[in-house]
Amino acid sequence: MFAGIEIYCAPTADARDVWQASMTHIALEGGCFVLSANQFCRRTDYPPPPEYMFSGTEEELTPDYVVCAGGSVIISPSGAIIAGPNYDGEALISADLELGEIARAKFDFDVVGHYSRPEVFNLIVRDHPAKPVTFTSASEKTEDAHK
Repeated sequence: MFAGIEIYCAPTADARDVWQASMTHIALEGGCFVLSANQFCRRTDYPPPPEYMFSGTEEELTPDYVVCAGGSVIISPSGAIIAGPNYDGEALISADLELGEIARAKFDFDVVGHYSRPEVFNLIVRDHPAKPVTFTSASEKTEDAHK
């Protein structure tokens, strides 16, 4: 999945901490920089009712209520956060990317490079439709074993 990727861009609408953990995992396993952009929006950013209806507590219905808290972040190939996450409002985050970090990360853990073991594991992609489930009986397995 990560072969040749240096910068992985991941737009989202997910402001939960678990999303940032997923992005850190991608950076570490891919040995790549991850740029995750998220929206920050308040209730006032949506059309007024009746075009768009919100439900919830009284606090959630106020114009300044934060609907999506943002959380844009830039993560290095070593998993270090180098910009963000920003949860304070609309913002533009940026960082200088040291591309040499990619090579250093690949020396540490390169899932498609020197750790690759094609004699042990390979992936075959069929380009034609196939049945998702097939059944074989025990007698067929026995006959195949004797051939």
